[in-house]
Amino acid sequence: MKLKLGILDQSPTIEGGSSMQALNNSIDLALFADKSGFHSVIYSEHHGVEAYGSSSPEILSAVVLSKTQRIKVGTGGIMMKNYSAYKIAEWAKMLGSLFPERFILGLGKAPGGLKDAVSALNNHRPVILSSQEAKLEEVIHYIKEEKGIYDRLIAQPKDPAYLPEILWLGSGIQSAREAAQHGVGYSYADFMRNDMGMESTEIYCNEFSRNQYGKAPSLQIAVAVSVADDLKTARYNAYGMAYQFLQARHIQAPEALLPTAIIEQRIMGSEDEKEFSDILNHIIVDTPGNISRRLQEKAEEYNTDELLILCNMFRETDRIDTYKSIILGN
Repeated sequence: MKLKLGILDQSPTIEGGSSMQALNNSIDLALFADKSGFHSVIYSEHHGVEAYGSSSPEILSAVVLSKTQRIKVGTGGIMMKNYSAYKIAEWAKMLGSLFPERFILGLGKAPGGLKDAVSALNNHRPVILSSQEAKLEEVIHYIKEEKGIYDRLIAQPKDPAYLPEILWLGSGIQSAREAAQHGVGYSYADFMRNDMGMESTEIYCNEFSRNQYGKAPSLQIAVAVSVADDLKTARYNAYGMAYQFLQARHIQAPEALLPTAIIEQRIMGSEDEKEFSDILNHIIVDTPGNISRRLQEKAEEYNTDELLILCNMFRETDRIDTYKSIILGN
């Protein structure tokens, strides 16, 4: 099975580096992905954390779309609780019109930051968590120019030739069911590691409504990957990514990527050692000659042909080498 491989780029920063360096790395990675045959590149949204250089995936998407030729580019995802449905629909229609059939609108329900960041984004007003699916429905109404809350309100540009592809991000049954009911694509975060992956993705495919936004289910699986010439190096290169996952699980703001030696000093013999090891073991770690088989197995496990690859590493050359090995093996 020929896989459609995408890149999930969080614009990771490194200890001693800068956000500007991380953003330039993201643009360089997108240019490489465009030329080498990747299907898509998707940008995440994070606020108020040192670990990631981009807080505005829609802006980064616009920049990268203007610099590339064929690759699909999108948000993964816009954290809906922080914005109005109307504004999301406006810029999504604009990017979809300026770059027809290349822009992907990925939307999610996560906060995208810790308490203070979410409060600041919402002008210090309480966030109504239960409204996110209703907001997705409102976004769809504005994009499709259907009757909604405001009967005659237009989200410009009007009458686009192509509607942007929509992905609903999630890691559980509820998100899968919402994506299916609204007929949009579903991006399941396998790298977040829980036990609901197979059940939620099966629910999405089985319950997908073909009378809504899309004509057929579009299932994407996001996985964390590290590739190097030998397994020990590949595992070591994944330490920074695994440590950020650990911090996020503990509801801590992830730090910039640290060298492996520093993480070893912090983790080995600590109360977090087993949890860190479990997280690390869930990352797909392999060599160039075997990575294609591992990715095929993951795709077959979920019965899809589309994988989104997350790879955060302290050394940017190791990150690029991982993506090179993946695309060459495909």
